[in-house]
Amino acid sequence: MLWLTWRQHRTQLLVTLGFLAVIGGILLLSGQVALGSASGKIASYCYGGGVPCRDYDAGLEDLYQKIYPLIVILPFVPLLSGVFWGAPLLAREYERGTYQLVWTQSVSRGRWLAAKFGVLAVVAALAGLASGQMFGRWLEIFPGKAETLNETSYFGAVGVAPAAWWLFAFALGTAAGVLVRKTLPAIAITAAVFVAASITLMLLRPHYAEPVRTVGVDPSTKDGLIVRAGRVAPDGRELRLLDEVPECPRGKGMNACVEAAGYRDFTVYQPAGRFWRFQWTEAGILLAATAVLGGVAAGGTVRRRR
Repeated sequence: MLWLTWRQHRTQLLVTLGFLAVIGGILLLSGQVALGSASGKIASYCYGGGVPCRDYDAGLEDLYQKIYPLIVILPFVPLLSGVFWGAPLLAREYERGTYQLVWTQSVSRGRWLAAKFGVLAVVAALAGLASGQMFGRWLEIFPGKAETLNETSYFGAVGVAPAAWWLFAFALGTAAGVLVRKTLPAIAITAAVFVAASITLMLLRPHYAEPVRTVGVDPSTKDGLIVRAGRVAPDGRELRLLDEVPECPRGKGMNACVEAAGYRDFTVYQPAGRFWRFQWTEAGILLAATAVLGGVAAGGTVRRRR
C-alpha cells in the first residue's frame, strides 16, 4: 500500500517539496536583502492606551511594510493540502468509479484508507512544521516580529500552528470529498470552510486565556495582543481612546491635559509570554477538528455500501 500511495500521489508530494524549497529560497534571499536594508537609524512608535513606545530600525521597518501584503497570505498556504490533496483523494475515486474495483481487492477499505490518509497526513504535518520554522527564522531578522502575539495576521503561519492547519485542511478536503463525491464541489467546500475557520479562530484568539488588565504605562504590554484600550475617568467610567474628553479639546497638549484632569490610560491585553501557550491551544483546537473530520471520512468510506 505504501508503494501504491507513492505511485498515485508522488506528483503531489514532489510538488509540495519543490514548493517548500522555493519558499525557503525566497526567504533566504529576502533575508539577505533585509539585512542589507538595516539603516541603524532607530525610530519610535507609540499609539497610546498605556502601550509603551516601540523602537525599531527604520530601514528594516520600511522593508517589512512593503512586503507585509505578501506575509498575510501565508496563513492560507495550508489550504493547498486541502484542495489538491484532500478533496481529490476519495472524490476522484467516486467520480471515476474506480472505488468499485479497489474495494473488491484483498486489501480492506479500512487499510486502504489508513495507508493513503496516514501517509499524506504525515507529509502534510511535516510540510507545515517546515514552513512554520522557515518563516519563524526569517521573522527573527525583524526585531519584535517573531514569537509575538500582536501580529495576529500571520500567527497561524509560525511555530507549531502551521502543522495543525495543514492537517486540518487535508482532513477537511478528504471529508468533503466523501460527503459530496465530486472533486470540484469538494474543493469549493474546502476553501469556504477553511477561510471561515481562519477568520473564526483569528477572532477567538484574544480569548484563548483570561486577558490581563493594566492601568498606566506598562512595559509588559510590548509585543502583547491588545484586546481593548481606553481611559478611566476620575469617576471610574471607562472611555474609548477616541471618545471626547470634555475638559480637554483635541489638539496639541491634549494628552497632558487628560492626565492632569485625572484620566488614566488602561490596557486589556494578552502578554507576549503566552505565545507558545496560544500556539498549542490553537493546534489543539485544529487537531480536535481534524480528528472529527477524519472520523467522517473514515465512516463515510468504510460504511458506504457503494
